[in-house]
Amino acid sequence: MEVKLARANRRPSQGGKAKPRLRPLRGGPAVPLWLQLKHALRDLASFDLRPGDRIPTEAELGAHYALSRITVRQAVTSLVEEGLLLRQQGRGTFVRARRHDAPLSNPGHFLATAFDREPGSDIRLHAAETVPCPDWVAQQLGIAAAAPVHKLRRILHRDGKPIAIRTSFIPAALAPDLLSATPADPLHLALERDVGLVAQEATERLEVIGADAWRSRLLAVPEHAPLVLTERVALDAAGRAMECARTYYRADAFSFTRTLRRGELRNLRPRG
Repeated sequence: MEVKLARANRRPSQGGKAKPRLRPLRGGPAVPLWLQLKHALRDLASFDLRPGDRIPTEAELGAHYALSRITVRQAVTSLVEEGLLLRQQGRGTFVRARRHDAPLSNPGHFLATAFDREPGSDIRLHAAETVPCPDWVAQQLGIAAAAPVHKLRRILHRDGKPIAIRTSFIPAALAPDLLSATPADPLHLALERDVGLVAQEATERLEVIGADAWRSRLLAVPEHAPLVLTERVALDAAGRAMECARTYYRADAFSFTRTLRRGELRNLRPRG
C-alpha cells in the first residue's frame, strides 16, 4: 500500500520518537529491485529523517518490501559507500551528518575557502616553524631547494572534531618576521595586512587521495579513508610565488560546488 511520507505523517513509536513510513518502490521491471530500494531509502534519509536517525533494519526492510536480505544489503551498502548512511556495529544504520557545502570560489576574496569560512568551527595552530624548503615545494615556489621557508600547519575543527588540515609554505625571504607573532586567520589576509604580500592570482588543483597513517591520526579517520586535497600556489603582482598551501578535507564532511555562468564567447578554433 502506497503511503505519503511527509514529516507530519510520522507516527509515535516507543520512546516517543516519530517513525516515518517507508516510501514505495518505483521504476518498474526495467529497474533492478536493489536500485529501486536505494532510491526509496535515499528519499527517506534526505527528506524524512534527520542526521543521527536510525533507518529500519535490513530484516524490517526485507519484510516490508518482500525483498531478499542480499537485495536489501546491496541497496544499504551502496548508500553507506556514498556517505549518506553510516553503519555502527551492534547498533544499526544511521543517517550520516550532512556534508558542509563548500564553494570552490568566494566573492568575498578570491583566496577564501571553506577552511577559512567554515561556520561554527575553529582553526587551531598545530605547528609553526622555519625549515629548509622541501624539493617539491621549492619547485612550486620557484626558489632554491633547502632555502628557508615558514611552514604553518593548522587544523580545522567543527563540533570539537578535526575535519581539515592545511599546511602553508611561505618563503622566509618575502616575510622574515612572519612567525614573530602568530598570524591571524585567514593567512592570506594576514600576509596582506601585516607583511604587505598581496596575492593577485593563484593556481589550484583538486584531487581525491587516501589518508596515510599520519593524516588519519590528525583527522581521526581510518587509514585510506578518502580525503579531498587542494594544492594552491598564490602569486603576487610581480609574479612571485608567495605561498604554497595544501589542504586536506575529510571527504565525509565536505562537498564542493562551483557556480558556472556563460561569459564572453571565445574563438576556440586553432590558428594556423
